[in-house]
Amino acid sequence: MTNHIIPRTCGHFILAPLQRASWDINANAANEEPVFQNEFSRRSMAVRVFLIVSLTIFPTAHAEPVLALNDVINSALHAFPTLLATEQRKAVAEGELQAAEGGFDTQLKIRNNFSVAGLYENQNNDVGFEQPTAFGGATFFGGWRRGVGNYPVYEGKNLTADAGEMRVGVNIPLWRNRDIDRRRASLQQAELAKLIANHDYDQALLEVRRLATYRYWDWVLAGQRLQIAKRLLQIAEQRNAGIHERVAAGDIPEFEALDNQRAIIERRERTIAAQRLLEQSAIQLSLYWRDVDGEPRLPGATQLPSGFPVQGPQTTLSFQQTLQTAQNHRPELQRLSIQRQQTQIELDLQRNQRAPGVDLSVMGAQDLGSNKDKLNREELYVGLNLDIPLQRRVATGRTQITAANLQRLKWERQMLEDRIAADVQDVLSALSAARQRVGLTVQQQQAAQQLEQGERDRFDLGESTMLFVNLREIAHGDAALMAADAASTLLKAHADYQAALGLTTH
Repeated sequence: MTNHIIPRTCGHFILAPLQRASWDINANAANEEPVFQNEFSRRSMAVRVFLIVSLTIFPTAHAEPVLALNDVINSALHAFPTLLATEQRKAVAEGELQAAEGGFDTQLKIRNNFSVAGLYENQNNDVGFEQPTAFGGATFFGGWRRGVGNYPVYEGKNLTADAGEMRVGVNIPLWRNRDIDRRRASLQQAELAKLIANHDYDQALLEVRRLATYRYWDWVLAGQRLQIAKRLLQIAEQRNAGIHERVAAGDIPEFEALDNQRAIIERRERTIAAQRLLEQSAIQLSLYWRDVDGEPRLPGATQLPSGFPVQGPQTTLSFQQTLQTAQNHRPELQRLSIQRQQTQIELDLQRNQRAPGVDLSVMGAQDLGSNKDKLNREELYVGLNLDIPLQRRVATGRTQITAANLQRLKWERQMLEDRIAADVQDVLSALSAARQRVGLTVQQQQAAQQLEQGERDRFDLGESTMLFVNLREIAHGDAALMAADAASTLLKAHADYQAALGLTTH
């Protein structure tokens, strides 16, 4: 009976067929003639020379560096289309703010009238400006006008000195539009909209970072699955020739060889499925790992890390500390608070619109130059304008709408706070369970590895069958896969933890 048919394993590594071949050569070398030994030595030397020459002429290609999680995240943050689209909301908010500031732009008005036919021929030129301000809603105005020619008595005020008339004044709201008006309300809301756009971007950033982390660890897990499947297939294929030798020698029944052949076919199918899963996860990962032009990059199998980190991420915050951090940093909660401020501004504006409009107007004017007619060269006007909406249905209806929206945001905030508390509680539970799973699956894998080796030893001694050997090998492979899945789950749970806290930086 030969006891070196089934290769020995150490962890996930298997002795190569060349090692077994060298054992067979060394075992039989003592029975050969010196001539054969010399011939074998010459052939070995020739093989070595050929390998050296081949490596010199055809050097091995440099493998791409291992793809790290930070590489994927940094790439996604710079080139992920959804994140870039969300970033444009900042530009939109900037434009809306500039448009709101335009409500305080200086207005220049020019008007020219020429009476060219009729009983009275005259010419009127008027240049004026208006400057709205945020100081109590006051609007400053002024201008220059010139009226020359013949005017009827009822249009005599149009006549000015030959150099025209200068005027300046101010309109001051005393009731409606004193504390707030549409211009100031729009400006305040636009300034708050900029903050909302920033929080929208932060929320999208958190989600992209979380999903990129998920896709990366899915890819690593798929690589581990393929490695385990290849290991199981390699074990079955390497022992196949030895099993046939033992069947030919009558050491074991023929169905043992058939059972091993069935195991080879099954494990090839598992390897193909694992390869497909690795390709699928690589395609999904390429959406987040992009080149300098923003195009998806497909990671290769050679870029897979050797495994999962031995030491998982640590969290030391209690539930109350974690919840407090989440409430202070979650972008959606900050955005909702700002939306409440915007709605409160709108409510104040609509309540303002229900008040009567009482405006004080003061204007002074002075003629320039000379004129043959007697003119009132210096004038001062004081006016009080009253504007009262009788039914006030527009402002009342809009006030009711805004008040209802404000109440709606209150309940939405309460629901959001409850959901954040649930998210924090759930992610802490997931982290705790994932850590326990990691410890248990590692112990299970170690036990399964020992059982696999022991069953293989028993088979070598004729005390077991291929059925039990296959079962032990599959159990070891499943245990290794469960350990990898537990490690992946722990790292994903930590990504959920970062997102639940609203931390936009690692």
